[in-house]
Amino acid sequence: MVSEKKKTWFEKINKILKSYNSFLLFDLYEFPARQLHTIRNKLKSKEIYSIIVKKKILELALKENSNVTLNLENAKQLGLIYSNKNIFDIIREIRGIKVRRKARVGEVAREDIEIPAGDTGIQTGPAISIFKQFKIPTIVKEGKIAIKEPKIVCRKGETISSELISLLNMLNIHPIEISLNIVNGFSEGIFYSNEVLNLDEKYFEDGILEISEKIFKLTITLGYPTEQNITYLLQKALSNARNLGIKIGIGDKELFEEMIRLAHYNALKLST
Repeated sequence: MVSEKKKTWFEKINKILKSYNSFLLFDLYEFPARQLHTIRNKLKSKEIYSIIVKKKILELALKENSNVTLNLENAKQLGLIYSNKNIFDIIREIRGIKVRRKARVGEVAREDIEIPAGDTGIQTGPAISIFKQFKIPTIVKEGKIAIKEPKIVCRKGETISSELISLLNMLNIHPIEISLNIVNGFSEGIFYSNEVLNLDEKYFEDGILEISEKIFKLTITLGYPTEQNITYLLQKALSNARNLGIKIGIGDKELFEEMIRLAHYNALKLST
């Protein structure tokens, strides 16, 4: 027997799938709760909403709404983003939100990890030894440790040690930048894979520009008038008409000056 709680969740997800145009599936496996809360609140302020959902309930809701296609296979813990905004506008908003988490022992640094200069608020004592271990220049101010100048303690690509974790946690430094792991999406009848959603925005801009240039050239070649090419076509037609009129000697007052100039040029050629 299905519980009332599951029925309520199903009805909620079902209503979301019927009421919005764009959907993104994300995997929140091992994503820190505090950082997730921050991202969800920032997205909500942009009219982009999210919900954590059980895989089975979402599967049932998608069957009920067969017009929406999402692939649930590659996500361990599901989150659903939904909005009436364009799906790539949503992706842009997500990429613009920067959050950080604590480092984990054994993971590889994604960028240089630097300890900033300034007061640490840490009392002198055993803690001073860990600063010495990483050759961080320190001084003592009013019984507390202060760092004299910034110090890089781990280079990009290096493995983060347990000793470094102790230092970072002691200083409350979160060196790992993270964002939502988008699995796939759906909007306006189109399914978007992770590969497509991860393409740089400039890729699409360059592609659209290239296609528009090719279409413009094709319409010119075919002589097919559009709002974008009509000025060029009229100028081209006028130029062709003038050249034809001059060539066959049509007695039009607008062509007299050019015809006289051409006749003079031809006469000079004959005299040489």
